[in-house]
Amino acid sequence: MHIPTGQLDTLRRLTRRVLDDVLSTAGDSAAAQDPETGLPTLTSAFEQLFEVMARVEGDRAANGPQAPGTATGDITELGEYALKLHENLAAQAGQASLPDDRPLLAEQAINFALWVARAGGQIDTLEPVVDALAMVANSISGAGELESLSKLMGEIAAAVSPIIREDLEKINPGRPWRVLLLNNGIVATRSHNPDIMEAAFAILTRHLPEDAARFFTEGMEQMEALDYPPQVRQVMEKYHRQWAVKRSLH
Repeated sequence: MHIPTGQLDTLRRLTRRVLDDVLSTAGDSAAAQDPETGLPTLTSAFEQLFEVMARVEGDRAANGPQAPGTATGDITELGEYALKLHENLAAQAGQASLPDDRPLLAEQAINFALWVARAGGQIDTLEPVVDALAMVANSISGAGELESLSKLMGEIAAAVSPIIREDLEKINPGRPWRVLLLNNGIVATRSHNPDIMEAAFAILTRHLPEDAARFFTEGMEQMEALDYPPQVRQVMEKYHRQWAVKRSLH
């Protein structure tokens, strides 16, 4: 899989590939689909979406971030609409039995989230993005790729809407916000880059203090099991000591 870029051209290409795959499988039946949710309507909706996104990019390039029509609420709403279309396309690909398109759909979801984040919007729908990030993380192993992915995860985390970041549903360990921050910590550790680790751990400890001690304890166990380099071990040991003390005080 490729590291997402958040670029509109990439989104157009990914979407076109999946639409073409679904259309080739559906054949003549595509025209007979539900006019409100069928493939022709979905194709048209994506085309209109990309036109609006292109206008936003053009306005921001010409007039800066405060260009008319690029307020946070407008971008956020556009992102929500984009992820709804993504969900519809994923459903179409699932019905057409196209498992090979799952990586493309994962990249599409992350690219939409990145585009929203970089355009100044907020991400209100997080689960498909977090699932997609996990798929990408599981498919790469190069240090450079892992560094890039962790940075992207940090960008997305910073753009998540405040109501999600308040993290009120702590009884659910599988909540996307928690999974995003823990996975970012894991990806950063796998990158073997101390600076990337520090950035990811800062986000994790700020927003998930109740998980920090266990995360760093398990991290130290991995240091031993997988023989991580000294510079990685040093960062993990530092956070492990800090959070072991805090846990003992409580």
